[in-house]
Amino acid sequence: MNMLSSGTAAAAVGEESWRYRGWVVVLASMIALMFGPSTVAVLSLGLFIKPLEADFGWNRTQIALASSIVSYTVMLISPIQGYLTDRFGARAIIIPCIPLFCVAIGLMYFMPPVPWIYYAAWVALPAIGIGIFPLSYLRVVSSWFDKRLGLAIGIANAGIGIGGAVIPLVIGTVVVQQGWRAGFVGLAVLVALTLPIAFFFIREKPGTEPRKGKAQSVPGVDFKEAARSRQFKLLVGIFMLLGIINTALIVHQIPMLIDAGVTPQRAAMVQATFGIFVIVGRLLTGLLIDYISAALVMCVLALGGTIACVLYAYGVTGDVVFLCAALLGMVLGAEFDVLSYLLKRYFGMRSFGKLYGVIFAVFQFGAGAGAAFLPIMRQASGSYRTGLLSFSAATLVCALLLIMLHLCGRIGQAQAHPHHSSI
Repeated sequence: MNMLSSGTAAAAVGEESWRYRGWVVVLASMIALMFGPSTVAVLSLGLFIKPLEADFGWNRTQIALASSIVSYTVMLISPIQGYLTDRFGARAIIIPCIPLFCVAIGLMYFMPPVPWIYYAAWVALPAIGIGIFPLSYLRVVSSWFDKRLGLAIGIANAGIGIGGAVIPLVIGTVVVQQGWRAGFVGLAVLVALTLPIAFFFIREKPGTEPRKGKAQSVPGVDFKEAARSRQFKLLVGIFMLLGIINTALIVHQIPMLIDAGVTPQRAAMVQATFGIFVIVGRLLTGLLIDYISAALVMCVLALGGTIACVLYAYGVTGDVVFLCAALLGMVLGAEFDVLSYLLKRYFGMRSFGKLYGVIFAVFQFGAGAGAAFLPIMRQASGSYRTGLLSFSAATLVCALLLIMLHLCGRIGQAQAHPHHSSI
């Protein structure tokens, strides 16, 4: 019998115990996310920029355009992923997508020096991997937890940060020793490792998966009703602003620091600090939001992002750059812990996929815009300062919206449950 097939046995041990079967799902999801498209097709792109530049003779702007292409492709497919997970269940799309995505990454070995083929490949990769972006795994994890929902989401989501740290070490060595083509084959091997893990350990908690392709069989709020709520509209605004600063600061942090006089070696250390605090942010946020308002936790972190952007805008150097990287890493680490947590708390599991997919699409739209905005402002003004000050304003507005969301949640819950505390 499959270890996750018995709903009665799963309920025999509470989620506060590490023997609860949901924790197996959490760990499996974390490993799967380490080598999913978020790391392989997004965070790993930087490993291939210089080798492609040298091999194909393309300039850095041409190569890095793939980042915006991926962002907008993900923006388009996220609502589709949400619809599929709500209708058929996450497992039904995770299992076939892993081998397809593995083959697609491996085929990058044959990439010719033809720009349109290169760009088409970066459209195809996220589209083929549609079922294995974080939404699918977070839906599975969320179905298993209530009291420890935040911690469970935080541990699972930490896989992206761990993958972002591990993949450059492993694949970066392959690229240096064997070339960029071998690097893509190495990525395909890492993706393939997740298939048996997903097959044996990843499935929704019995009773929470859609039956006969009907999302209505799952408890929760209907999508149209949820989309009309004030909470959902505030979440859309918040994640649009978070998306604007997200990809831009990941992609441009090292060149931004070098422009400010930081050595390339020190800039790489700052970037590593950023990656470490993405992981810290995911785990710490997941732990905190089980006890403290998720909106307020995210508000504090957004204000930290405001401070970091202002400091970077004025060319901060010295050890303060590590503080800035840590603050920004915490913001990035917290974002989707908070989103997953609040969506289940506000709306339940019935429309979790569609709601997450729409907000993630908005986030990716902001990411693509921000990634283009920052270098454009640098070219227009001669420095990153104007763009970074704009980002600091965006994070400040985001913090204000989060306060509104917290108050909105308190009012809504007070009306429904006068004697309960707010989320």
